[in-house]
Amino acid sequence: MNKNFGGERNFSRRRLAAGLVIVLAMSACDSTEQGHVKGVTDHLPDLSFSLTSDKGQPVTAKTYEGKVLLMYFGFTHCREECPISMARLTRVMHLLGGDADRAHILFVTVDPKRDAPGELRRYLTQFDIEHATGLTGTPDEIGRLAKRYRNAFRPHFPPDGNGDIMHGDAIYIFDTQGRARLLATSADPEETLAEDLRDLLPS
Repeated sequence: MNKNFGGERNFSRRRLAAGLVIVLAMSACDSTEQGHVKGVTDHLPDLSFSLTSDKGQPVTAKTYEGKVLLMYFGFTHCREECPISMARLTRVMHLLGGDADRAHILFVTVDPKRDAPGELRRYLTQFDIEHATGLTGTPDEIGRLAKRYRNAFRPHFPPDGNGDIMHGDAIYIFDTQGRARLLATSADPEETLAEDLRDLLPS
């Protein structure tokens, strides 16, 4: 009986993993690639949201118009994926040099109940607070934004409260007009990502 239960649990985990990477499969819809990062032009919607920044201010996609944006869904209590991804994005900003001021990271929490604006800001000070903004909102607002970009995440909070959230590591990249252009992950080389971001910057 335990063997069967283990098999069912492994099957469920495989199904969840498949759901978490569905957004990455979207990149296969576009046969063209810019550099080594997958192009998603015309396959994902333009950036649109109304949330609260890590400074407690209401912001929308238009707030960041004119910058190349890298949107990442994560949360401050994440132990592995988020710190690694944010550290890599910080290095990408460093590689951009003077062009970094024309790009910006949007860290969207998938844990809005724990990630208040102040918590997000404290978290981002570990990385690149100058070129990154934490975004939070109601669970419904976060859920709608995640659904808009086919990003899957699954909270798991047992009675003891020491929970976790399973999520993917997709990085959505938008041009200065808010159009979805590229889809990357933390596995993409930082140098390649920096090069592709430069290609999106107006000359």
